Amino acid sequence: MLNSNMMHLDIKTLTALLYLLEERNVGRVANKLYLSQPAMSRTLSRLREAFDDPLFIRTHKEMLPTAKALALEMPLRQILEQMNGLSNDQEFVPHKSERVFRLQTSHYQAQAYMPTIAERFYQLAPNASLETSLVTENSLLRSENQTVDAVLCSEYVQLPSRFESKILGRERFGCIMAKDHPLAVQPTISLDEFLSYNHVLVTLGGSSQIYSESALGDRAKERRYTLRTPYFMSALEAVGKTDLLFSTSQLLAYRFQEQFGLVIKPLPYDFPPIDYCLSWPSEQSQDPGGMWLRNLCTNVVQSMIPYPVVS
Repeated sequence: MLNSNMMHLDIKTLTALLYLLEERNVGRVANKLYLSQPAMSRTLSRLREAFDDPLFIRTHKEMLPTAKALALEMPLRQILEQMNGLSNDQEFVPHKSERVFRLQTSHYQAQAYMPTIAERFYQLAPNASLETSLVTENSLLRSENQTVDAVLCSEYVQLPSRFESKILGRERFGCIMAKDHPLAVQPTISLDEFLSYNHVLVTLGGSSQIYSESALGDRAKERRYTLRTPYFMSALEAVGKTDLLFSTSQLLAYRFQEQFGLVIKPLPYDFPPIDYCLSWPSEQSQDPGGMWLRNLCTNVVQSMIPYPVVS
């Protein structure tokens, strides 16, 4: 009976049934399978129809399996083991997928790359979902058990030991100012001139650390930050309307140079390029869907970043 009922069910649907027997919670199973709640509900409906049984009864605490569902568990495990052994049909088919992908980025990378990532994502996987959230310097360390498929971040983000990472490319910092700033007419600016003006600091999700200060050495204490914000776009627009100076990666400044009335000058001190990385949990390294998302992000970022690093 199990075999005949399974004829029209794929591995993922049967795996959902096994996970439901283990977890007894629809939300947790949806997360494990990267499905949205509506997609998970449709999966449960297909299972109930295939086996002509409710399979699970909802209570205020959990989903209780019916006698039929409990009887299915052992043969289901055996058949899934056989199917997984015979098939690498874990291959990911983007245009058929309803998976929910979870991508974390910094504010900067969300502005710089997410619009193009989203464009490519929905061209290739129109029925899938992409959920993005903010990554800060130590947010991954604070929530090691959170579900995430990929992380776009700078070298300053601290990764858990179980994460793998690769460098996608580098960006150089420049000094951003308004086009009518007193220093805008000069081809270069001196360090004394640079330090005589007030500055903007974009924090990494609220961090108080200032990584560029070390490059200024003893003169770092002379730099005055009179605007601190976690938002790159707000910082760029504010710079275009004030005499504030902003030391940051140049990609977004060039993109919005005309809109916000900006000028980009070389920094008057040596500051090394910033590495931008793609990271992911090592246990998902061979996940076909995760590999697809990582390849998509890699291709987008390396097509846009000023100094791509191709491994």
